[in-house]
Amino acid sequence: MWFQIVAWIALLIASAFFAGATLDLDPTQISIHFSTLPGPQRFALATILFTTLSLIGASVWQAYSLARQNKLLRDRLRGLRQGALAVQGSQNQLGTTIQHLVDKDPEEAIASLHKTLADSEQRASLLQSQTESVDIQDRLDEIRRRQQALREMIGIVAEKRRVIEPVFGELKDRLRQLERWLTDLEVDDNKNNLADRAKELEQNVSVIHARQSLLQETMATLKRFKEELGKSHAELVPLRSPEAGINALIAELRLRHDQLTVTLDELESSGDEKLTSRVETLSRDKLDIEHRVARLDDCFNILDTIRLDFEELRERQDHLERSLAEVETDPGGKTLADRQIALNEFIIRSRLRLRNLHDTSATLNQFKEELAKSQADLVPLQAPGSGIEALIGEVNTYRDILIKTLSEIEFKDDEKLDSRVATLSRGKLEVDERIAHIFEEFQKLDSMRKNIGEIFTSIRSTLNRIG
Repeated sequence: MWFQIVAWIALLIASAFFAGATLDLDPTQISIHFSTLPGPQRFALATILFTTLSLIGASVWQAYSLARQNKLLRDRLRGLRQGALAVQGSQNQLGTTIQHLVDKDPEEAIASLHKTLADSEQRASLLQSQTESVDIQDRLDEIRRRQQALREMIGIVAEKRRVIEPVFGELKDRLRQLERWLTDLEVDDNKNNLADRAKELEQNVSVIHARQSLLQETMATLKRFKEELGKSHAELVPLRSPEAGINALIAELRLRHDQLTVTLDELESSGDEKLTSRVETLSRDKLDIEHRVARLDDCFNILDTIRLDFEELRERQDHLERSLAEVETDPGGKTLADRQIALNEFIIRSRLRLRNLHDTSATLNQFKEELAKSQADLVPLQAPGSGIEALIGEVNTYRDILIKTLSEIEFKDDEKLDSRVATLSRGKLEVDERIAHIFEEFQKLDSMRKNIGEIFTSIRSTLNRIG
């Protein structure tokens, strides 16, 4: 745009210089020639100069405004791209975290732990009826110690579960922050969305192209005026020549006037017809011929005007087609339809991303509800009436009853102690087998505890990377 304005100014200065050199005009004589012109011509010339200077000033102001608007649009586009990249990075990081949490869900491990604990409680209740063994107190102490370890492990799991809750809250906060970022990106300070701003920019561009086309048409008109002035000057040069100019023609006309005077004298002095009648006839014929010639001149002028109008309309049509092609095609070679398609695709992608964010939020809420249910399932294990502590109290009661029963068995009834010892030995072997099976179950629980520890370690490392 600046190059065109500088080129127009340089062309105007060159035109003024060559016009002065061609017409042999000094700068000191310009005011004199201007004062000698008639009033309408001076007004027309002043109007042309004022219009030219006004167009130059308006072009400079418009170029400055366009450059400033272009800079502002580039800055806003750069900020929009940076915000979009930040949102995309946050979304990718959030998706990775959620996928990791989904792949390593602690709900399965906790459910398996509950199942194993229920099996252990069932087996412990079965062991309550088998009290014939002599070393039942030691085994009950061992069971109590293992139950204490199990209770501590459950407490650790519950503590880790409580640690996870703030992470889900942080994920929800980041999700809300992402939604606010998307809203800020789509709406500017004046509450205008992207579609309205794009439409407004297209209207501004169309107005700018229309004004540019008007300036180009004005420049073409000025060039045509220059060519017509040059032609007029070239036509005036032969009129000033001494051989075939106006002065020579006047001298020749004077000679012919003298000859015509002699001839008229001869004509007036000869012939039967009066000269006045012949003059009147010739005058009427002359007037008729002049009227016909005037009509022919008018017709010729009308045809010439129509021809010029058609040429100007053809030039305007070509210029309008070029302007429309430039408006519909951007510097990258994309048409208006391609840009609209690209804008629609961008809107569709933004809506899909927003829908994915809503789905992610719903999934996180579901995770929170499931964790709350798991915590509620752990509450009965800590209840004073039916929890682990109550079970331990019942086991101690059964132990006391067992000791009392053993004392009665050793000192009452007619059955021998050896047979009873043999029976107890067989019962002891069965209890040993069951206890060995319980040890295997506890080893499985230990391996599950290790697996759960690894899962929580991986979750903690993932949260550390996120945080």
